[in-house]
Amino acid sequence: MFPRRIVALGSSSIHGRGDFELGGFIHRLRIWHEAQSPRNFVYQLGIFGESTESLIARLPMEAGVRRPHLLILYPGFNDIRREGAESSENAVSIEEFRNSMAALVECSLKISPTLMLTGFPFEEAKTTPYLGSDWYYLRADAARYTDVLRQVCEERSCPILDYFKNWDSEKLSNLLADDGLHCNPTGHEKLYRELREFLENKFQADKSGSEKR
Repeated sequence: MFPRRIVALGSSSIHGRGDFELGGFIHRLRIWHEAQSPRNFVYQLGIFGESTESLIARLPMEAGVRRPHLLILYPGFNDIRREGAESSENAVSIEEFRNSMAALVECSLKISPTLMLTGFPFEEAKTTPYLGSDWYYLRADAARYTDVLRQVCEERSCPILDYFKNWDSEKLSNLLADDGLHCNPTGHEKLYRELREFLENKFQADKSGSEKR
């Protein structure tokens, strides 16, 4: 059965950053899902600058009071940020990230079924530095950390929607906001469509499997 209560947690893309039309891909999911039944709810709980560690800290409280049938987690790329210079260390080392991701997935799966979302590719020419700051986001870092995320999810049988892989050949200038890091409304619509299709396929398949048993 398709989950009635969905809780989405993560960074600014979950909040809807860059979508000045419909408030982001999770809000677009909410508009569609809640129109299906008065018993359906989608909670959009994104925080700008969210790190994996802070996501772990707020997961039990945020999810516990809402009793989700599905948790959607989006760590984003705040952990890969380099501050001060392009040659600086990442905000979170890759081994620390691996440990945090493992803790995050294990905690989440104890609460409810979970879907992990990877970040999507960004325009490095606009993120080195980002918005005139001393923050740097590198595509090579994003690829390495995303690969760790994939490994952690595979080891724990956590489903993953891999935007980073799916969007590899997309023309990003059509999908990203002016900052090169977040999606514009067109990008958020694409995120939403891919997420909705993934969920519909997954839960239809689960339902078919249950009926066969």
